[in-house]
Amino acid sequence: MGNAMDCAQKRTSTEKSDLETKPPPGKYLVEIAASVLFGLPPLASAYHTSILVDGEEYFFSDSGICYDDKLISHQGTPSEKFEVGRTDYSGTELWWALQGHFRPGTYDLLRKNCNSFSDAALFFLLRKRLDKKYSALERLGLTSPDMVARVTNNMYVPNPVTESFNIEDVIEAVTKMGTGKRVTGPPGSPDRPRRMTLSIGAKVMIVELKGAAQLNGEAATIVRYNVLNGRWEATLERTGEKKAFRAENLRPVGEVIFNTGDEVRIDGLTSAAGQAMNGMEGKIIGYLHDGARYEVLVNGETKALKSDNLRMREVSL
Repeated sequence: MGNAMDCAQKRTSTEKSDLETKPPPGKYLVEIAASVLFGLPPLASAYHTSILVDGEEYFFSDSGICYDDKLISHQGTPSEKFEVGRTDYSGTELWWALQGHFRPGTYDLLRKNCNSFSDAALFFLLRKRLDKKYSALERLGLTSPDMVARVTNNMYVPNPVTESFNIEDVIEAVTKMGTGKRVTGPPGSPDRPRRMTLSIGAKVMIVELKGAAQLNGEAATIVRYNVLNGRWEATLERTGEKKAFRAENLRPVGEVIFNTGDEVRIDGLTSAAGQAMNGMEGKIIGYLHDGARYEVLVNGETKALKSDNLRMREVSL
């Protein structure tokens, strides 16, 4: 019996030593959320994935990196959700680190999609890679365009800006950032991601359509995010029709609308740095749905400004 006690004491001492030397767990829980879109048995299934950092969802769409806390990209209920580790990097640091690699308008169903982002996000947060089963069908699709056309009902249109995209280039860039180093945003960036203006039930105005210009100015309600084409499906209030739109062609109802290329003057900023910009002129180059801001080119620099602080530039005759 004495020998048994000795063994127990030694085991307890060893366990205590292990606990003392083991590094503390990361501050933030990291999870993967995945939804099956469709399958082609026995080949593979198509998945949509996103990353959760302490319950906050981050995913990639035509709007760029999106942030929400209601699993909006999975319609609220993913097929699976599981823990993959803990990290000392916050969701905000993830957003800052990858924002330049996953810009709005650069989504492509096969070449640069939600799974590309999840892969890079996992590597940044945990130095892990996304299981290849989640991207098996898209890899197959790159070599079988006829199959892609068939399973997507011809909804897939290649995005030319993604032709040179290579996820390994992103992984290399993240590697060069180092491990454990704090990540900060560029000057003037928000302290944390802004909530998306696009969500299920949001009221929007249609703008800057070229192929269906007659719909510009129509009001609609978002009913779904379609991961097959990275677009938002919305029901037109006037006719009840449901159509799919790129994020760049939607604006929150009630907001002053500016179009790409509009010449504007900055007005009404109240912060110390902002007041110095009042009266400056610039050109609209894009729109950010995270926080409802226009990207304005001012003296060679890009500024993100609310529509309330922009005025159309008066043209002298």
